[in-house]
Amino acid sequence: MIYWEHVYGKNQEGSAINVNVIGIPHAVGAYVSGTELAPDALREAGLIEQLQQAGLKVSDAGNVKLPDYLPRHNIPPVRHWPAPRMLWDLLRKEARDWLHGDDFALMLGGDCSTIVGTATAHQELHGDLAYLLVIDGHLDAVAPSPHRCLGAAGMGLWFLLRDNPMWAAEQAWTSDRISVIGCQQPPEESCGIEIVSLADLRASEGEHVVSRLLKNIPANAKLLVHFDVDVMDEEAMAAAYSPSKTGLSLKEAENLLAAVVQDSRVIGLEVTEFSALRDTTGEYAKRLVRLLANALAARATRASSDTLHR
Repeated sequence: MIYWEHVYGKNQEGSAINVNVIGIPHAVGAYVSGTELAPDALREAGLIEQLQQAGLKVSDAGNVKLPDYLPRHNIPPVRHWPAPRMLWDLLRKEARDWLHGDDFALMLGGDCSTIVGTATAHQELHGDLAYLLVIDGHLDAVAPSPHRCLGAAGMGLWFLLRDNPMWAAEQAWTSDRISVIGCQQPPEESCGIEIVSLADLRASEGEHVVSRLLKNIPANAKLLVHFDVDVMDEEAMAAAYSPSKTGLSLKEAENLLAAVVQDSRVIGLEVTEFSALRDTTGEYAKRLVRLLANALAARATRASSDTLHR
């Protein structure tokens, strides 16, 4: 159990936290559908209202308009290709506006392959000051193979770190600017990425290892946080696209996310891998909405406190 706690609650007058909500309704990196329904399912579960009740100023930009046709197939090496590339090209342009201004961007995916488009836009905006913090039960850095067909959802970090003709960003990410937290079974090959495993979190009670990781990031950095709901165990989040037998409890995930997004260098959060088709009663959407609202309320409370002590 991770025991660290934070103070949540409604932020009072003086909060400067404005949240811009954007939906990215897709499943281009997935084998089956479900994640494309997540943005609307979270809204229907009261996301906007709960963020407002937490004292946040919220604007809802609606859903990104995807191309009318996105291929779907099971041909190696990348499932549905070039649909992932089509999404990334779109997000590469759109996300620049979301991550450029003063508003905090809350991006609702979609499967994990979302990260390639948003992180590319993030780096093109902020250059070497762009950092990526991934809260995920897995290291999504699988390399494509001509002998098997896999979804881009498991390949996102591979695409970001490689200069390759399939996805040619102007500059590949460097592994020293990417960290992964919550990995349930760290692989032998980490691609040079710093990994804070689930075992590491629990051995240190979480707060210390996260604090150390954040302290090692430059003070003037710009942080994008990727939150994959499969970092939680299936008891907490059975509506993950691929539910995990092991993982964080709902409260542990909330505390971890709050500890991260309280950092004023975080400019955006993307939420991925929630499958609304698995959520037949709507209960898990409500759980995720409460988790997000509480975590962002902690950020607002921190911002208000910092303002009072200046």
